[in-house]
Amino acid sequence: MNAAREGRRETDLREWRTGEGRVLGARIPPPRDGHLSAAVPPGVGPDRSGDDEPALSDRFLTLPNVISLGRIALIPVLVVCILVWDDPRLGLWILGALVVSDWLDGKIARLWNMRSTWGERLDPIADRLLVAVVPVVFAVAGYIPVWLVVVLLVRDALLVATLPLYRRRGIDPEVIYLGKAATFALFWSFPLLLAGKAGVPGGEGLWILGQACLYWGVGLYLWSGAIYLWQAWRVARAVPPKSSASARID
Repeated sequence: MNAAREGRRETDLREWRTGEGRVLGARIPPPRDGHLSAAVPPGVGPDRSGDDEPALSDRFLTLPNVISLGRIALIPVLVVCILVWDDPRLGLWILGALVVSDWLDGKIARLWNMRSTWGERLDPIADRLLVAVVPVVFAVAGYIPVWLVVVLLVRDALLVATLPLYRRRGIDPEVIYLGKAATFALFWSFPLLLAGKAGVPGGEGLWILGQACLYWGVGLYLWSGAIYLWQAWRVARAVPPKSSASARID
């Protein structure tokens, strides 16, 4: 049975290389412009380097970029507010500004056609810093358990380790909506938890709601992480790296 399965897999890959067959039981488009990495299995974003997309500006000083830089600069201030000044109320205002700015910079960039190469780098850096730093700060302050932070960081580290696999094949990992939902739940849990500690009206209810969003977000985060890892494993088995693909063609 194993021999038959391996034979079928080799047939799938051979047919995919010629643009004639299916990979993993799904129809695969033929190679584009002689580049095998343009034909990828479902669930994986194609190499868009040759697609017709609006050109990104090289300008650094744009309003969205300034907002992203401001978001990065506010993260250390949030750390000081919670861990040094022990002022969750001020921290709540800063965290609210961080969450709003995360939505605002992308909205402005799209509406006013201010997308830039710098913005494509700054925005995800600010997002990852926020997602990485805030749970650690909350754990040190005693708002959330330490094991939960370890789980989040290990999940992100495993996914980062899969990125070279995609780069060697010239394709981009597709962002799934489950991962976006997990990040959304986590983003909302932080201000709700902080509001519960800040003594605002209804703080006890906000704390409970924040706990619900937190654990719901962690569950979705782990689920989406498992899907991303499975997707990387599937790509590694089905799509040859660029170098080996080129050798076969020549």
